[in-house]
Amino acid sequence: MKKKIIKKLINPKNILFFFIIVIILHNFKFAKNINFLVKDNFHNRLVKNYDYCRNESIGFLNYVKEKYNINNSIMIKNYFISPDPSWFFFKQSSKKNDQKKMILLGFTDFQEINFKKVENYFLSTDIKKLNELNKITFKIKKEKEDQQLSFVIYQKLYGHKKMIYKSNLINIDNGVNTININFKILDSFSNSKIIIEFKNENFFDYQKITDLSLSIKNDINLSEHSIYEKQGNCYLISKND
Repeated sequence: MKKKIIKKLINPKNILFFFIIVIILHNFKFAKNINFLVKDNFHNRLVKNYDYCRNESIGFLNYVKEKYNINNSIMIKNYFISPDPSWFFFKQSSKKNDQKKMILLGFTDFQEINFKKVENYFLSTDIKKLNELNKITFKIKKEKEDQQLSFVIYQKLYGHKKMIYKSNLINIDNGVNTININFKILDSFSNSKIIIEFKNENFFDYQKITDLSLSIKNDINLSEHSIYEKQGNCYLISKND
């Protein structure tokens, strides 16, 4: 009986089959994955597979969910250019909302937006949300001593272009110019690009403008809220009316 079993084991077909199985398990890191599942807890696996405080910030969401025992839906403001992570708190069995707390992901008091030159205008990357225009900064090499210019700010989404701000003629200095805007936007696109065009009454070389940036103010004032948690740019705060 033992001899028959040994003959079957040393059969070339069986050896080849065993060898193929070993290669497959090795390529899929079977032993490592089993060890990972056994040793690592659920939170650590989330952090390793998702960003902690970036994009959807699943690691941070899981941390505050466990620490503060948040079992109901909670308002999340995600300032990162990424999908809405509210699904992490969704439960089909519960339609209740946490009315006392709010989560902010990627929050900054002011966001600096940089631009690149495209033909005869300046174009930004995607901006999550525009709330209040704070100031605009740029460098310029003046062509005339008494030169003035104005600028127009647009939002662009799927080919649709909407004007959101137009300045008066402004006296400019040679070198760095910082112009305060302090303009609150009541209706703006989400995840759109910003276009800035400069104009003046006389001939103007658009290429003379460099290092253009726009500062925008956030819609949340942290001084008006209690901060329960802060890790990087991710917050758990009170939700004030």
